[in-house]
Amino acid sequence: MATSMNPYTRKTLYLVSFLLLVALFVVLGNQQADQICERIDISIDAPIEKQLISQSIVQDKLDKWYSEGLSGVAKKDISLLDVEQRLEELPAVKNAEVSFDLRGELKIYIDQRVPLLRIISKGGEAYYLAKDFYKIPVSGIEAARVPIANGRLSATMIKKVYTLSTYVQENDFMEALTEQIFVNKNSDIVIVPKLKNQKIIIGDTTDLQDKFHRLLVFYRDGLNHVGWEKYCTINLKYKDQIVCN
Repeated sequence: MATSMNPYTRKTLYLVSFLLLVALFVVLGNQQADQICERIDISIDAPIEKQLISQSIVQDKLDKWYSEGLSGVAKKDISLLDVEQRLEELPAVKNAEVSFDLRGELKIYIDQRVPLLRIISKGGEAYYLAKDFYKIPVSGIEAARVPIANGRLSATMIKKVYTLSTYVQENDFMEALTEQIFVNKNSDIVIVPKLKNQKIIIGDTTDLQDKFHRLLVFYRDGLNHVGWEKYCTINLKYKDQIVCN
């Protein structure tokens, strides 16, 4: 007949097991603290055609911020929080997460702000506009393949162009079609497509969904039959109409 373990003995074994586990974590922690950074793995979350931050840019920043970089440095001498904060100070970076694994690999994950368009003002100022109307200076970053916006860009018109660009991005056909967004002397917003010698007059940003629908139907049912280069101007600014010439 089996006898039950003495309660005092059982508690003692639990305590010893707990202390051994704590000691193991302390030893592993000390060993990891002395672990040398053998490799830096940089991951950037952004569509390749809209990537503003590259692995080489991040590595150059690390080499600049930390004398001669972080390769060969012990984990205990690397502040992961400091690396994250420095990366998040870069305008193109929305969020950064940095970790260090048992193999000595410093892992850097960057959630990049995704640009919608590149603004070029009349005075020559240039910057990208990302979601939430966030401005990203063009210096020190890669060039993204997004529509260029120029012309008579007042502060009000830039907001309207931004609104249009959000609709363009959400429509695969329009995103593939749009090369440039221009504001003309009449304050009409004009899309310049990748097709040669053609422009699409949007007018204001009202009823954009309807305007895009009319344009898509026109391309599908109209220009597919007569040829996409038949008209130089496609005007959508008038309600329920498409005026071409």
